Amino acid sequence: MSLKHDHVLLLVDDEPSILHALQRVFRKERFSLLLATSGEQALRLITESERPVSLIISDQRMPQMSGAEFLEKAKNLAPEAIRFLLTGYSDIKDVISAINKGEIHRYLTKPWDDEALLVEVRQALEAYELQDENRRLADMVRQKNVELTTLMQELEHKVAERTYQLQEKSVALEQANASLERGFLDTFRLMFSLIETINPKLGSYLSFVSQLARKLGAGLGMDTIELEHLEMAGLLHDAGLLGLSRQAFEKPYEELSDGEKALYRQHPIIGQICLQPVPRLDIVGIYILYHHENYDGSGFPEKLHEEEIPLGARILHIAADYAMLLRNWPESIADIKSRYYGMTGESFIKVQSDKRDDVIVDLTQRVMLFRSGKAYDPQIVKKLVEVVNAERLKNQQKKTETIVDIRIKFLKEGMVLGKDIRTADGRLLLAREAVLNKILIGAIQKLHGDGFIGETVPIRM
Repeated sequence: MSLKHDHVLLLVDDEPSILHALQRVFRKERFSLLLATSGEQALRLITESERPVSLIISDQRMPQMSGAEFLEKAKNLAPEAIRFLLTGYSDIKDVISAINKGEIHRYLTKPWDDEALLVEVRQALEAYELQDENRRLADMVRQKNVELTTLMQELEHKVAERTYQLQEKSVALEQANASLERGFLDTFRLMFSLIETINPKLGSYLSFVSQLARKLGAGLGMDTIELEHLEMAGLLHDAGLLGLSRQAFEKPYEELSDGEKALYRQHPIIGQICLQPVPRLDIVGIYILYHHENYDGSGFPEKLHEEEIPLGARILHIAADYAMLLRNWPESIADIKSRYYGMTGESFIKVQSDKRDDVIVDLTQRVMLFRSGKAYDPQIVKKLVEVVNAERLKNQQKKTETIVDIRIKFLKEGMVLGKDIRTADGRLLLAREAVLNKILIGAIQKLHGDGFIGETVPIRM
């Protein structure tokens, strides 16, 4: 995609040599450049510029006003502008703080690569243009809605019944538009339900990680927006592993070859890069980038430790590792004991149940507790144990509930599925616990009429 507009870029650094180096990067581009050697001067340039500033690149370490402080103030003057922070590795703690406050979109490290910087800027400006086009289209939609309302009022006295129908459709359209705004996360959920249909093993793993991460985040007091970001990160956290073979993807890290390990250690960075064209997913990308950082600083890619690691990344790390551990135990109890000893050095401890599934859940929790304080945040591991055991108790209680096969013609809104509904060839249609509404009941009836599903649906009583 090529840029459609001549953009204004603001470059801010207290060292003239850095400004000149940045100028050289963009010398062949159709950009109008504004240069400032301090935050105060840059704020004046934003105010005085005849055209809006599209993108700002600011150094972090400047006298009087740091780059993060300047960008926070610049947000008020040019809220739509893309904001980049230029920083050294030693400033990473300040950068994470600024990102978490939402004041910058991306950070760049010194020294930068000219071509990589140019690609980053072009991609950011493409996203800026897309946002601008979306705002234009939204204004157009609002104007069309006003025109439609006026037309409905003019027709009301002529065709009352028809006007009523149009009004109903108008309300439905407004609700649909509102649902689209709220449905960004639902789109991700739908996409991954399709993945689960095509690849049940991968889809169920990603779904499990995202839902467990969300439950942990809720238990730790994260707000609704943070939980949505965390859930999306759970669904996308392994996107950077698509280059690995399926066999390598399913092996524990310690069993990978050296070449596979090298590729594996790059996947958080690749995953974040994949999200860069969508600015609203920047924090999701941060969670993915740091979800293999260890609490004691021994992780990758940047060896952050403790509170330097964003909370969402710490939660995602634990949820993903727990899910991976659950699915990588051997079949026999004897081999399970051997694997547990290899991971912890502890002899096998008697568990409450001899059932394989119960043994796996208990030992997986013990492995997580063993790694607490080293790989994982102890507070989050404690919350994991609470959430998992609460779910186990809930599932045990559900086993006492009655599930009745109800004929499709007797289905009612509000009924809850007791089991998954699948087509005759095994494809998942609706998951257990889904609450039936008018639309779902109509779809079930249509699928039954076409012969894709049977005559009854399992309902929890």
